[in-house]
Formats: sequence, C-alpha cells, structure tokens
Amino acid sequence: MKKYRYFLLGLAVLITAAAILSSEVTTRQGVDYKVRTIKIPLYLKLLDFYDRHYNYMLLAKRITSGAKTEEQKAMKIFEWTYGNIKKKPEGFPIIDDHAWHIIIRGYGVEDQFSDVFATLCNYAGLDASYLVVYSTGRGRAMTLSFVKTGGKWHVFDPCRGVYFVGKNGGFEDIRAMRSGEWIAQYLDNKEVIDYKEFLDNLPIPKNGALGRPNVQSPVKRLLYEINKRCYNTKR
Repeated sequence: MKKYRYFLLGLAVLITAAAILSSEVTTRQGVDYKVRTIKIPLYLKLLDFYDRHYNYMLLAKRITSGAKTEEQKAMKIFEWTYGNIKKKPEGFPIIDDHAWHIIIRGYGVEDQFSDVFATLCNYAGLDASYLVVYSTGRGRAMTLSFVKTGGKWHVFDPCRGVYFVGKNGGFEDIRAMRSGEWIAQYLDNKEVIDYKEFLDNLPIPKNGALGRPNVQSPVKRLLYEINKRCYNTKR
C-alpha cells in the first residue's frame, strides 16, 4: 500500500510538471523596430534559455583563452566582437531578440554590437553594460559599452572598434575621461569620430546593476525576475 501511494504521488508530480512545462508563455522579437509577441510552450523557452547560456559560456571561455588579467579579457572580447560582428547590410532587417542570435547572424546595428560585447564580458566574469550617451545639447546620441576592470569603469565603442586609454597607455578611468583625459585608440581607421561632445557627458554605470547583458545566466535571471516583481508590487 505504501509503495502504491508513492507511485501515485510520483505520477501526480510528473503530470503536474508536464502540465506546467507545456503551459503557454510568451517571448518578444523586434523586426525593424516593430515588436511582436510570440507564444511558445514553457519547456521550449527554458531549452532556448539554457542553450544560449551554455553557448555564451563556451564562447567567452574560448575567446579569453590565454588572458591573464581582466584588461586582457576585455580586450580579447572587444577585438572578437569588432572582428566578427559586421554592420547591418543595406536592405537587411533589424532583428532584436537575443544577443546570441546577433552572434549567429553575424551582423547588427550600433547598440547590438554593445549588447554582444557586454554580454560576453559578463560571461568572462567582468561587470559590463551599455548605455546611450548624448552629445552636448542632446542633439545626437550613440551607444557605448562600459566594462569594469581593476575596480574602475572603462569605455568602449565596439561598433566602431574604438577604446580609450590614458597617457600611460592603459584603459582610462571613466572619471578621468569626464575631465577630458583620454586618447582614442582605433582597431582600424575606417570611421574616425569626434568623441569629445559625447565623453564630456559620460554617465557612470551603477555597480551590480542588472540589465540585459547581465541577466543571461540562470542565477542572475532569477534575481532579476524577483527584483522586477518586487518593484512592480511596491508600485
């Protein structure tokens, strides 16, 4: 009788789990800035999430192989991003869903370069994010990436292959950059930009902030969802 009860309990758990995993959830995809909601079963959303998670881990590990410092890791990922993601060809759609899909497609627009770069930096153990930075007078805007190495924030433009150093040749601290102390270094000279009107208005990222590039791992995604629900409840 006892074994029979355990069997029924196990069967009930399996049926409940199957029902939950088969329940319908949604994911979103933007095509040329028009967002659509796609309905998929929960189990497929979970499989896709873990597939991206482990692929990010493997790729970040492969890119940073041989790097001994945080600065070397950031630079390797920066060079890889600029070398492997191309600017969207004329006539191709702008698709916005996941950074991993940008990597697979091999092309993107400005903010998507930063999305890939910051996501891979996070998987390499570096705190990274990206923000829209406005020019003086807010007449223009560009997306820049921010990576924390050695306890200080540094700025990168992965779309144009530009990073910023100080007089000693090392990555310049964001606080010094806001005072005009920086030298732009180009991976190539395809697009020379006057960054001064943007770098004078640099924001400083919040430590430990959870944004899209920071929540691709299961633990951080869980923390993000809990935080989001708590915030919505308080409101």
